[in-house]
Amino acid sequence: MVAAVLLVGLTVLGVAIVAAIFLSSSQPEEIPHAAIVAGNRSGYLALTHEGGDSLKVGEYRIYAGTGNELQDVTDKFTVPPDGMWSIGETLVYNGPVPERVIVVSRGTETILSEPTFVWGGKVFDPDPVVPGEPGEPGDPEEKEPIDIIIEENVFVYGSAFKFGGANANAPNATVVITGGLNTNNLNGGAFLNVSNFYFGGNVNLDGGSASLGSEEMPGIIYVNGDLVLWEGGRNIYGDVYVDGDFRLKDAKIHGDVYVNGDLTLGNTPWIAENAHIYYTGKLKTPEHYDDYYATNIVAKCIHQATVPKRDMPDFEFPSAKSPEWYDTHDYKQTLTSTKKVYAPSYTASGSASNIIVVAHDGDISVGGGGTTVTGVLFAPKGSVTFSGNSFEGVVIARDGFFISSGGTKVTFKNIQEYISDPEDYPF
Repeated sequence: MVAAVLLVGLTVLGVAIVAAIFLSSSQPEEIPHAAIVAGNRSGYLALTHEGGDSLKVGEYRIYAGTGNELQDVTDKFTVPPDGMWSIGETLVYNGPVPERVIVVSRGTETILSEPTFVWGGKVFDPDPVVPGEPGEPGDPEEKEPIDIIIEENVFVYGSAFKFGGANANAPNATVVITGGLNTNNLNGGAFLNVSNFYFGGNVNLDGGSASLGSEEMPGIIYVNGDLVLWEGGRNIYGDVYVDGDFRLKDAKIHGDVYVNGDLTLGNTPWIAENAHIYYTGKLKTPEHYDDYYATNIVAKCIHQATVPKRDMPDFEFPSAKSPEWYDTHDYKQTLTSTKKVYAPSYTASGSASNIIVVAHDGDISVGGGGTTVTGVLFAPKGSVTFSGNSFEGVVIARDGFFISSGGTKVTFKNIQEYISDPEDYPF
């Protein structure tokens, strides 16, 4: 009898222990669901959360690479400001565009999303991706010039660019020049810290050491013509696309270069360890070179039947609005307390902050001496010239942007920094 009672007691105890272990053990982690799309933000891969659960920083990983050779690149993406990746928020990748990207749940390593790259490879749809059949282009809604200027962080847009200043600070911004660029257009020691450059004509830098591209956020440099980087040990950051011939001598190349034409090398170029130059035409090298040059320069120049190509941004130059619109929005012929000017052309000296100047039929010239000017300068039928200590803002000028004073510092600010309501945009 005692044995039976003892046996029952042990059985009950065993059941209790099993129940305690089962109930106290961690339950399967609930897997979040999220719709992530891949897009293009100023030449960078951008992942946008378009629906589903919010993802807390540390609870997801992002892998990128080619085929099945993927690496954890989570730390190369921007971090959501509140530590939670929620609907409508975008993470931008600071690195070359991969062929494949997946987002997984940390811990279970369950794939949450594998955004599709439309048309494959390194070319993908503008942000956001347009739904459609894989590999087929969608039909995105046509955007207004102001929308593109804002989304692509356009800093300067015009037919010419002359920079006599010290440096331009515009990482993650874009400069669009519908013409070309040559040595005389730049201060010999200038550093143009701008992520993306688009040139509609030849670029010939043969002297000085003015650098192009952003070291901290390298983007795209596109030349619709020939590119010459001959005399001068300048730095070139970002991937370079040349729709013409490329002549390289003293420059330091930090990214990949794609040349739809011939490649000519001088005696003293430098190409970063993981960078290459791909070209479709003929290769010309110095007649004699050593083993170091053969390994570190010539071996990194690879002939291809075709190379990836870029195009100039395709959007209409913005026009001024009607005179009545500016009148009802407190624009004046001269600078007043409203800080908004609408005039055929405009010239002023002295410092000014947060101004908006529209010269609807001519040029804008501001600054002078040790002045500082901030704001938006818009000349749809003319040019903008600044001389002074520093300029901060946005310049949209059909005939170009000219910095005439040495030592000037120029800093990009999105137009949204000055105009919060889209209804108040001056073009």
